[in-house]
Amino acid sequence: MEQDPTVLLIDEDSATLDSIRRILGNHASRFKLRRIADVPTALARIWGGGIDLVLLNLPTGADPAQTGGRAETPLAALRELREKAPGVPVAVLCDSAGEGLARAAVQQGAAAYLLREALDPELLKVLRSFAGKSSLSATVLGTLKPTGKDGKIIAFMGAKGGVGTTTVALNVAAALAGHRRVILAELHSELGSLPFYFQPHRSMQDIGNLLGTADRLEAIQLRELESCLWPAKNVPGLQVLFGPRGPQDSSSLDPGNAAGILALASKVADYVIVDLPPSLSETNRVVLENSDCLALVVERDPISVLGAKAILKRVDSWKAGKLTIGAVILNRAALVSPMPFAEIDAALNVATLGVIPPASDLCAAAQRAHSPLVSLDPESLVSRALLDLGRDIEALVPPARPLDRTVARPLAHGPVSRPASQKMTPAPVR
Repeated sequence: MEQDPTVLLIDEDSATLDSIRRILGNHASRFKLRRIADVPTALARIWGGGIDLVLLNLPTGADPAQTGGRAETPLAALRELREKAPGVPVAVLCDSAGEGLARAAVQQGAAAYLLREALDPELLKVLRSFAGKSSLSATVLGTLKPTGKDGKIIAFMGAKGGVGTTTVALNVAAALAGHRRVILAELHSELGSLPFYFQPHRSMQDIGNLLGTADRLEAIQLRELESCLWPAKNVPGLQVLFGPRGPQDSSSLDPGNAAGILALASKVADYVIVDLPPSLSETNRVVLENSDCLALVVERDPISVLGAKAILKRVDSWKAGKLTIGAVILNRAALVSPMPFAEIDAALNVATLGVIPPASDLCAAAQRAHSPLVSLDPESLVSRALLDLGRDIEALVPPARPLDRTVARPLAHGPVSRPASQKMTPAPVR
């Protein structure tokens, strides 16, 4: 058996988990026992990886013989788990009155069933038999992420620090929020910059509050995520998940909870815009493997381009075959000898999604106004370029859900001219 296998209990009542810990006694330290209240949140945790066995607590007293043979409703949760997380074994818990339902669960794919009345002698045997045999791994997380009507995940990452990735991600999120439901998630383990930009009230929660303690990492629920989403006052349709505002708020952001947060966010938003730090960490890898598009922000200097090239080489080695990749060329300042677009294109060999002109004064004004550039001055050249970038990304990664908002404003006011660059047609999926 693997070291410290993780067992996930799906039950609204925490008393069952306490009972399991008491029954295991000294053996409890050999397992990581976690509880989640509902199946959607459990799936988000499973997609994050690291779950070896699921214990599903069936309703007390439910039996097909007592309901005219109809086991569909009690076993709907099991069928959803088997369909959406087929690599993880599921054992069901029931009382003796519901043993007929438990047998039906085994016929429909459950790995085993346990009677609450006989839990003491059987529990450890089942845990030893199935824990550690899960076929779910980080290499297939991208295939388990739900598609269908779930929102699209667009990741923004800089070729190096300080290139303006957060500014670009924020403004693209604001542009899309004109007619879509958008969540801007600052997935940083340490200090985020968006709280300083928007200056929300000190009572507003951030990703540190969402992650919380070690026990809480396994039990993030949709309602808890929603309580941490800050609605942008001057951008209807945009909600922000802030990065930590201080070291005391910093918590472990690992591949599991990062993928879980994205899976939950994609259920309530048309687009999840992710602001990533420049890193080749395992967390970033899992985020990109679960994303639909990576917008790599690059400055027109050799160091930035070399950094982007190294990132692209590593991403190519990951299991990110569904990921569409493009470059956003950012001109933070008017350079005397900027690197030519043709050389950047040749070095990176990816589509150029957009070219953003310099606008240091307007950026400073937007920071003072705590507003995105595209809202503060939508007619400026830089805003038009950012609005154009939002439109191109939406065309490249169309949303799964139809428009359902009665009031929508266009991505740009009036005709939008293309930046004077060697802009390429978006490349096919890498």
